[in-house]
Amino acid sequence: MTLANGHFVVVTGKDEPRLLLSLMSVLVKQIPQAHADEASVMAPNSQAAPVDEQILETTMKSTATTQEADERAAARLQVGLTTKVSLHQLVKEVADRRAVSVSTAARDLFKDGLVRFDEESRTVSPSKLLSEYEFKANHYDGIESENWIIRADRRLVMRARLRAGEYGRSLSSFANFILANALSHCPHAAAVRADSSGSIITDEAVAEAVRAIEQSSGVKARVLAPQIDLGEQRGLTNMILGGTVLAPARVLAKLAAALKLPLDVLSVALERRFATQPVPAFKATDGKPTVQIERKAWSVAVRELQLPTDEQERLLKLEG
Repeated sequence: MTLANGHFVVVTGKDEPRLLLSLMSVLVKQIPQAHADEASVMAPNSQAAPVDEQILETTMKSTATTQEADERAAARLQVGLTTKVSLHQLVKEVADRRAVSVSTAARDLFKDGLVRFDEESRTVSPSKLLSEYEFKANHYDGIESENWIIRADRRLVMRARLRAGEYGRSLSSFANFILANALSHCPHAAAVRADSSGSIITDEAVAEAVRAIEQSSGVKARVLAPQIDLGEQRGLTNMILGGTVLAPARVLAKLAAALKLPLDVLSVALERRFATQPVPAFKATDGKPTVQIERKAWSVAVRELQLPTDEQERLLKLEG
């Protein structure tokens, strides 16, 4: 038998099947053999790479952790708030001391502030608590404020929104107040304050501020009111100057700028004005005199004026 390459082969067999087997054997021998290096390249690698179980487990855990983090992030809501720049800066410094992100530090402070409010409101009037918290928020240094957000768990935000509405506050102002209170109890914030060199408020500075306030009170408050976003509300302006009403942060900041006084000194002077307010004369025989023993919250004071709805809403928004 002659092959295509011209080679002549002879095969034998007892029968047809054996003859075919012999032919196949001869043909296989005629196939050229590849070199060893070519064979190693061409031969398919049928062995699967061994699986590192530890790496696989780590990868699976990492994927699960990422999924859980994504689910938690999706379950959070944003809380927009307006605070003093100095308060926000303190939150950032607390985050640095804790070696966590600012969002984590703010979220933890927000939660702590809400928990403290719920606990303290069991024994203390919530309105009084919010007035104290508001004072703490307004007492931060500087006159500049800024808007920023806190991302907190959905249930926490809904609870805070419920509390805010229950006591006639916006969620923004409520968050500002409970955050300020939480910072006042935070050991990291206390450490930051201890490290920073704060200015000392002297009695002379407070006395000078009291005189400046007195000179702007009464009829002159009509000129001052528009400068601090109170429009024509001379009476409300006089309440602030008398220390009987806690002004929102932005109003207090503009008041400090208008009177050319440091904000911290102005805050102390207003406290002193309230503490030294004269007791009103009382001559009636069928009742008892009423003396205000605590500074009135902004929202309460505004609503008591019974102003037109638009003006009332405008003034209430100054707190947000």
